[in-house]
Amino acid sequence: MANHSQSQESNTGKGPRKKGGLKGAFYDLLDKLTAYWEVMAIYIQKNVSVFLRNLIFSSIWIFSALFFIFIALLYFSYAIFLSLQKFLSNGDPILASLGTGVLFFIIAFALVELVLKQKK
Repeated sequence: MANHSQSQESNTGKGPRKKGGLKGAFYDLLDKLTAYWEVMAIYIQKNVSVFLRNLIFSSIWIFSALFFIFIALLYFSYAIFLSLQKFLSNGDPILASLGTGVLFFIIAFALVELVLKQKK
């Protein structure tokens, strides 16, 4: 009997045994996985909200900058149009607009060609 009590004491030193066997271990695994995914959902929710806030703020600045660049290019093209009308076409607006269009067409083709050469 003394032998039997020693085996129980040595077993209790290892820690209590969980009851339920394989089924209990499976439920413990499911509980741990559920807790993990809950923590990950909270982490993702926090990071997504920060990402969206930063995206909205940066998109406002980017769209504002693009709008002002568009306005600047519009005035620049109008200045080219007026200078062509005054100096080269003797006040003819049709010839000045054709000259402005051809000038921007040449600039656009040159930029596309430059980009394509850099890709090779």
